[in-house]
Amino acid sequence: GSAFGATEDKAKSTQSEGKLVKYDAATSMVTIKITKEGKGAKPAPGLEVKKGKDATFRVQPSGSVLARTSVAINGKKGEITDIPEGKTVLIYWLPDEKDPKSRFARKIDVILSDEGLDAKYGVDKIETD
Repeated sequence: GSAFGATEDKAKSTQSEGKLVKYDAATSMVTIKITKEGKGAKPAPGLEVKKGKDATFRVQPSGSVLARTSVAINGKKGEITDIPEGKTVLIYWLPDEKDPKSRFARKIDVILSDEGLDAKYGVDKIETD
């Protein structure tokens, strides 16, 4: 596999932030409730995401490195199925080659909040509110 287009690919993607609503393995779609519409490439007309609204993205959990959606959890390689629902993610996406009216997630980054780490490592959460 040649690495052609990989860097240019990243340049074309839009980075949005949101919470994972659900991952549907049957259709290979993730639904994200958008909290930050994003930066990077301006989405193609009709593909824009709206803050506070759900947006769907096609993911490709397997396949070649260039074709599939890469998932990183706290900087480590992960799987889409590892991401808990409601977790805040950064999603890098672009128009889907298979269907230009759809969005394709190139990369999903999960940044665990301290809260998430606490839950994972069993630290008692201190209520601050």
